[in-house]
Amino acid sequence: MFKNIFYPTTQNVFIWLGAIYLLFLLYIGKASPIIILFAYFLETIIIGLFTILKMLWSIVFGKSKGFSLLLFFIIHYGFFVAIQSIFGFALFSIENTSVIKEPFHIVQNYGIIINLEGIQYALPAIFLNHLGKFISDFIHHKKYLIFSVKELMFKPYMRIFVQQFVVIISFFFIVFTSVGIVAAILLVLFRLIIDLTLESVKENSRNLDALAQKLANKKLL
Repeated sequence: MFKNIFYPTTQNVFIWLGAIYLLFLLYIGKASPIIILFAYFLETIIIGLFTILKMLWSIVFGKSKGFSLLLFFIIHYGFFVAIQSIFGFALFSIENTSVIKEPFHIVQNYGIIINLEGIQYALPAIFLNHLGKFISDFIHHKKYLIFSVKELMFKPYMRIFVQQFVVIISFFFIVFTSVGIVAAILLVLFRLIIDLTLESVKENSRNLDALAQKLANKKLL
């Protein structure tokens, strides 16, 4: 089962490339640990944009209907991101030398992050990861004919919950300890494991069955 999850394939190649690229940026000093953290924090917006694109694609080129659901998702997800952003910015502003000073200045704070030195190298890795999966997976395999707008609407939330939890935990190690670079490396590796696992479960139901069987056997023991 683990080979099915972690072995590089055409389905997860962009996940592998993105993680390797971020680790390379850390190694050559083009991106600091805090920049890697901010890049993952911005991923919430990127996920939302690609979810909107997938929903719209399913409506236009697929058999799904749901412009009202698309509008609802944009409003709901926007509100979700705003609340999450305020919480995240409040957390980032705890550190005295942080560039984030006022948590409620959402647009201004995102502008500050976008203009940080090194973010121009790290953020494209996150964006290209999702773009690559969108083209090679969603478009190439014509999943817009399989998934309805309603199904696509709920897909991002679980991933974002896990993602932000990891970002928050990593924040304390990167900012308040002397092992920031180690924490950033662990953040990239842990995100790699999570993304590969989620991708494997999504693409191959046999992996989900195998995982369920292992859990069932442990309970029996």
